[in-house]
Amino acid sequence: MNRNIEPILISKNFTIRDTMQTITGAALKGCPTGIALVTGEDNKLLGVVTDGDIRRALIKDVDIDTPIKKIMITDPITVPRGLSEAEMLELVTQKVKASGRIRDVKVNQVIVVDKHGRVDDVIDFFELWRASDLKNKSVCVVALGFVGLTLSVILADIGFSVVGYDINEGVVRDINRGQPPFHEKGLSSLLKYHVNKGNLRGVAALEDGISDIYILSVGTPLGNDHKPNMEYIIKSGRGIGRILKRRDIVILRSTVPVGTTRNILLPILEKESALKGGEDFYLSYAPERTIEGKALEELRSLPQVIGGYNKRSLDAAANFFSNLNHTIVSVSSLEAAEMVKLVNNSFRDISFAFANELTMVCDLWGLDAVNVIKAANEGYPRNSIPVPSPGVGGICLKKDPYLYMHSAQDVGFQSDLPRVARKINEYMPTFVFNKIESFIKTHKKKEPIKVFLIGFAFKGEPETSDIRDSTTIDLAKLIRNNTKRNLFGYDPVVNKEKIEKLGITGCSLREGFKDADCVLIMNNHHSYMDMDILGLVELMNTPALLFDGWHIFPREEIERVDGIVYGSLSDEH
Repeated sequence: MNRNIEPILISKNFTIRDTMQTITGAALKGCPTGIALVTGEDNKLLGVVTDGDIRRALIKDVDIDTPIKKIMITDPITVPRGLSEAEMLELVTQKVKASGRIRDVKVNQVIVVDKHGRVDDVIDFFELWRASDLKNKSVCVVALGFVGLTLSVILADIGFSVVGYDINEGVVRDINRGQPPFHEKGLSSLLKYHVNKGNLRGVAALEDGISDIYILSVGTPLGNDHKPNMEYIIKSGRGIGRILKRRDIVILRSTVPVGTTRNILLPILEKESALKGGEDFYLSYAPERTIEGKALEELRSLPQVIGGYNKRSLDAAANFFSNLNHTIVSVSSLEAAEMVKLVNNSFRDISFAFANELTMVCDLWGLDAVNVIKAANEGYPRNSIPVPSPGVGGICLKKDPYLYMHSAQDVGFQSDLPRVARKINEYMPTFVFNKIESFIKTHKKKEPIKVFLIGFAFKGEPETSDIRDSTTIDLAKLIRNNTKRNLFGYDPVVNKEKIEKLGITGCSLREGFKDADCVLIMNNHHSYMDMDILGLVELMNTPALLFDGWHIFPREEIERVDGIVYGSLSDEH
């Protein structure tokens, strides 16, 4: 027997008053807290009583001098001595389920007995759980978009049983066929493999017992006022709360304003489950910071930032994510972890805005901003200025600075820098549009004018099929709303059907260049380097503009072709 538990062993003739004194004094003696073990001859276990049992008895007006045997639990959950942590955990779980009271049974301490039923030890359930293999637990990822589905397949790949939940039944059907609803390098084969193996399945409803670990990756879209819509967080929280069990883990992974996990999600979970966060279940925030096109790689390599509601919650999430990534960055609170995600993308947006503002200034001076930036960066270790672009797109970089500003506003601070940066980056499609119109006016081009847009994904590298918040689409809207141009489009990853749903004629590269008055390269996909660019521009309706938004081709080469004008964000003259 572990001698550390001797002070909490009591006789069945102890009164409630005596037992209260025993439990109160246990912490001072370094014993397990909140519990007393009622034993008979030779320390054979007769029952247990917790401080909760005593409180409930006193509320019912049971006399404080009543013998403890009147209120003790005579059938506590026990495990035999000699089992491993994982075996003990499995046995306890089986016994709780067999009791038929999964939501009501609270196991804070596991009592170990020998073959004669004598008390041997008391083990803190959380410590037992932490020491066990988490892969025995099932994981439910809520929302199967880019964040949720990529995480799901990686968790399945490292040995977890994964259930992916999404309200879109079409998405669920595709997942269960092994067909991802978007392009991501390596995703298709990995998804198909784990669906076929039974390691991953999609569901359109949350049901009791579906999981032990819940990861929320729902969207938080911005409204027209640039404020976040928390509807999906709220609905998901309610759904999970209704089926939440004791000792479940809930991890929020969505990008949210600071304070969301504590002030919105936690109260919903506690209300719906009637459980206490940090005690009955564990709550953490662990932001997703992967880049589209490299998500499967970065999920295993990027440090995972985690903030917990309390230490137990932090430890639970860290123990879980350590199966995925050995570099865990624990921060002081839920709010610190939420801020980390907003800081990462807001800083990037600001740095891109500097480069984009610089290119507009250089354009007025007749300087090539890309060459200026290359010279500024060359051998100079104190800055790394990014290259300018036709706009900063993508759902994260367009949204996260507004969430950062919203978080600042919540504490009475007006954040100006991200606001100005967003204004600059959102202006870039207009800047490009004005360059096109200037060319058309200068060269007296007559209608109908054909404009060919290349690159609809919000970025080219790493490649993706995601067109959400693509600056190419912003530019196309400007052209359509202000002119009568004929728009054609091509993307090496985005399919023709998706482009045509935008009201743009999808076509091949050759078809797009043929008789085009303006061709605009709007992202930096690696395949453009393999184009026979000189042969393609010869197909254009001269005088014609090739706008190279990413400086992929040398100006001198392009302008050797008669009638072709090379355009960029800042043109040297």
